[in-house]
Amino acid sequence: MRRPKKIIALPQLPAGTNEAYIPYSAWRAQGRFRHKMNQEADVKKQVFKALAIIAVVYFGISWFSHIFPEKIFGLYGPLWLNFALYFYAFVLAYPLFTAPTNIQIGKEGIRLHWLSFLGLLSTPWIGHEYFDYVTVSTFSRGYYKSQAIDLYINKDNVPVRLRRILRLVAPSLWCVSLKNQHILKLRVDTAAISHEADLTVLLRAFKNFIPAEKLGTELLQLEEHTGQSFTKLWLDTLDRGDRLRLSMGPLEPGETVLSGQYEVLSRLAAGGQSVTYLAQDENKQQVVLKEFVLPTRGGIEIRKRTLENVEHEAKLLDKLSHDRIVKLIDCFVDGQRAYLVLEYIDGKSLRKLVLDEGAIDAALAITLGIAMCSVLEYMHALAPPLIHRDFTPENLLLLSSGELALIDFNVAEQLETKETKTMVGKHCYVPPEQFRGKATAQSDVYACGCTLFLLLTAVDPEPISVSNVQSERPEISSELNNLIARATALDATKRFASAGAMRDELEKLSEQLTH
Repeated sequence: MRRPKKIIALPQLPAGTNEAYIPYSAWRAQGRFRHKMNQEADVKKQVFKALAIIAVVYFGISWFSHIFPEKIFGLYGPLWLNFALYFYAFVLAYPLFTAPTNIQIGKEGIRLHWLSFLGLLSTPWIGHEYFDYVTVSTFSRGYYKSQAIDLYINKDNVPVRLRRILRLVAPSLWCVSLKNQHILKLRVDTAAISHEADLTVLLRAFKNFIPAEKLGTELLQLEEHTGQSFTKLWLDTLDRGDRLRLSMGPLEPGETVLSGQYEVLSRLAAGGQSVTYLAQDENKQQVVLKEFVLPTRGGIEIRKRTLENVEHEAKLLDKLSHDRIVKLIDCFVDGQRAYLVLEYIDGKSLRKLVLDEGAIDAALAITLGIAMCSVLEYMHALAPPLIHRDFTPENLLLLSSGELALIDFNVAEQLETKETKTMVGKHCYVPPEQFRGKATAQSDVYACGCTLFLLLTAVDPEPISVSNVQSERPEISSELNNLIARATALDATKRFASAGAMRDELEKLSEQLTH
């Protein structure tokens, strides 16, 4: 009987907002460098090609015949030359084969993990207190050039056991001792960090765990520029001539994307511009894949606009940090499709809740209304305010714990200008000003009132109208009916001035019901 295959996984992350695993791949860094080199000037490419050909020819001659090397270098010339070539190749290749697969960062410090078919190897925690300084530099090894995060460690402050481990793993991360023998430099290649979103996570963790006086200005500047534009990277990926998955059909269970990093488990929903799937990552953690099919016709500008829409949602989610807002994990392009990898939230939409159970009681509706207003209050308090513009029952999930979560920021916008925007949103939940392309924070308040109407009546509200709950359920109190009518007033000046003001009124009604 065959033994079950042993699953090798990383240790469970400790609880905490800044605890994270950062996938690390030296091979991916080399691939990015080769892609970059392919875009360099033709002259430079031809020089590299010529040098490569000369090296191969000379190596072949010296190895098989020993004719020319003996005449040029003497009897032992080929031996020393071959030894030098092998040693140089070993030095350049060693970090590729021995680099860690994951970097773990958290409040205890940094750990390096090697995850392979042989098992899991991990270093002890390298505490943040051991880092004297963290900065950014450029480095090169042979023709390879990249940018690195340099972590300076005073070896005198590190326990002996950890110091020995650092020396052992040093070559895998290009760790080098400086002229000052008391200082060790731990070098993390930014190109080896698989996704730009992970680099952002790492930089934010440094800011949270390491005192500001130990962070170099270059590191802070790197954080400001990280994630500025995935669109160009994605377009480069599409245009570099790789084999593309051109099928436009939906993914089936068992299919994988991003070279097997994510496996599809089932299809969750489809609509609008995207399809969502339940999937699992390499560590068997469940995630949601939100898929956008890129147009194959229309040229580069059409694809660019589609990718910019995906990037828009990714950037908004990356800025948000709230327990009731879905979290962004990753974003990438695979073939002719763009993906967002989102936190998996096990719950049902408020639409599904009403379809399954019908209209809910007033007490539960008020509780959910308070939760909705709280998340809107957080979004509208950002600088600039974030307007969801699609605050509907489909995009609000009720968890088994009773908590509420908001998803789908594809059409959300930040109010940085007063220019007219395109009208978006489901018609029954869209106020007049949003139809005119001039959504404000009070537009989300209107949608919140409409959502409460659906919860209490199991009927969608009439488009562009003041919602009257008592027309469907006369037993609903006049106070709650008037609150929803005020939230859905067609004149924005007659609505609640803010989501916080609406929450205050809902809390007063909740207190009345409990007494």
